[in-house]
Parts: sequence; structure tokens; C-alpha cells
Amino acid sequence: MSRVVAMITKGGNPASNQDLVFHTDGTHFYSYGVKVASKKFGTSHVTLYEPYWNMYSQTTNYYLLQFLDEFSIKDIRKKVNSGDYLVA
Repeated sequence: MSRVVAMITKGGNPASNQDLVFHTDGTHFYSYGVKVASKKFGTSHVTLYEPYWNMYSQTTNYYLLQFLDEFSIKDIRKKVNSGDYLVA
């Protein structure tokens, strides 16, 4: 069973087309209906999905940073390069 929750805008409103999907295997970030990133429950395991995670659009990037609690796309790229984040 899954639960879908809209992410929140800077103004505190539900964001259109920016969703978190809570599923038994973890939390998934979807932007415009496309899976961008996943976090597994109970671990630090993060998977990013090509090409959407890598500055695909400013809007997607903004909410991806929010989902991963990161400061910039550069920080995410460092974690990809170090192997902390997986890319699929």
C-alpha cells in the first residue's frame, strides 16, 4: 500500500507535480510523474534515477534538494562520485 503526499512550496502550499510516495520499501520522490530519487527505510541507501536527478529542471532540482536534505546539486554529485548515492 502506498501513500502520496505533495511536497511543500516556499510559500507553505502543496506543490503541484512534486510528490513523495511512501511505500513499504521506502520513500520515493516523483517530479511530474517520474521517479527521481528513492530512500530505503531503515538505511541511508539513496538511489537517484537518470537523467532526472542531475539538474533536469530547476523545479525538480529544488525539490530533490529538499527531499535529500542537501544544500546544492554539487553536494549530491560529490556523494554520487564517492558512492554514497547510487545512480540507476
